[in-house]
Amino acid sequence: MVDDTLRRYLRRLRPRRQRPTERGALALSLAVLAGGTIWSILDNNNQIKVAGVTIIVIVLSSLILSLRGMLVLSGAVVLCLVVVFRIHGVSPDQLSLSGFVMIGIALVVAIIQAGRRDRLGLRQVSAETVISLIRDRLLVQAQLPELPDAWTVEIQQRPADGAAIAGDFVSNRLACEAGSTVLHLAVIDVSGNGIAAGPRALLLSGAVGGLLGSADPDEFLTATNDYLRRQRWSLGFASAVYVRLDLRTGEYGIRVAGHPPAIHFRPDQASRWRTSPATGTVLGVLPTLTGVVDHESIEPGEALFLYTDGVVEDRSRDIDAGTQRLKDTVELLAAREQWRGAARYLIERVPAEHDDDRTVVMIRRNAVLPATTGDLQDQAGQDAGAHREPGQRDAVPSATENGHNKSQHPTRHSLSHS
Repeated sequence: MVDDTLRRYLRRLRPRRQRPTERGALALSLAVLAGGTIWSILDNNNQIKVAGVTIIVIVLSSLILSLRGMLVLSGAVVLCLVVVFRIHGVSPDQLSLSGFVMIGIALVVAIIQAGRRDRLGLRQVSAETVISLIRDRLLVQAQLPELPDAWTVEIQQRPADGAAIAGDFVSNRLACEAGSTVLHLAVIDVSGNGIAAGPRALLLSGAVGGLLGSADPDEFLTATNDYLRRQRWSLGFASAVYVRLDLRTGEYGIRVAGHPPAIHFRPDQASRWRTSPATGTVLGVLPTLTGVVDHESIEPGEALFLYTDGVVEDRSRDIDAGTQRLKDTVELLAAREQWRGAARYLIERVPAEHDDDRTVVMIRRNAVLPATTGDLQDQAGQDAGAHREPGQRDAVPSATENGHNKSQHPTRHSLSHS
């Protein structure tokens, strides 16, 4: 009986999970507040002012404490101010009217912030951590598997205005179909940009990742459209381009939903560029999608480029001018046989503005061993004068980027949010 009572008592004293941090932070805040107030009273406001101590404690505590903790701290702040008034009276030297107003404003803001954090369940996790988790989840969707040596794939993404997450995302899957290795790759651009579009992109990426390679190619965009319409978002539309590529034969099929057309670079043909005629209805607007499927093949030495409208379109030019700039930059790289880091080079040089999310995907069938091709590391500086926009910094792709890198035939996959 005594043992049971003692055990229950010890269990009651055991701190609950996640509470020690809250209690410790509150105890430290109260100790600093009390110590600063006592020092200010004993020193008669010569070296330290009670208003300064109070505001510092409130601001720092608001980053950690929950709403309940902030209310306790607010009561302690009021108590300290009453003690100061009791001893020194209403003295401008000790606490002026402006100092009192500043303390009041700081308390109100801190309590509101703590309340919002509690409602979102972020007592022990910062909002920055949540955004980082969303970004990492979106990047995982774009990670490429090991591809055959004859192929080079590069992916580059940039959020609008340097934000942590974007409304663009890339999802892919490698599958074995009828004896051939097939790459399924989709570029999705949800409405909006930056942090505002990031959560919607995350939700849609889960559905796209599940459908890609599992659903029939002709049904993939239809199933994605059905999912998007069920969400009933106020900004519930998205554009997409979906490529199914047979890595053995080079044959591909492109299906589009309101997305800028893919462009096919064919250096040995009379017409070096082929714009995909695939068209389709934007996702999330109509219950039924209509469109045209494009079937073609990539020969050795050719490349297919997918991109979002943020790369080729802005307020100062239409999409045709931006697409032509993209083609001209690709031809510049092709003339020098500098394909390594090409996607990064394009995403830094082609867009005139950075106020929209940007994604570039290059799928190239290698004509020669990549070991004999050049690298953009030494040449990007020479092109800066010809391609630099006002206020735009130089972008030099690194020879070693995140992704698969084999000694002779690297499958390039590089994602960046810088």
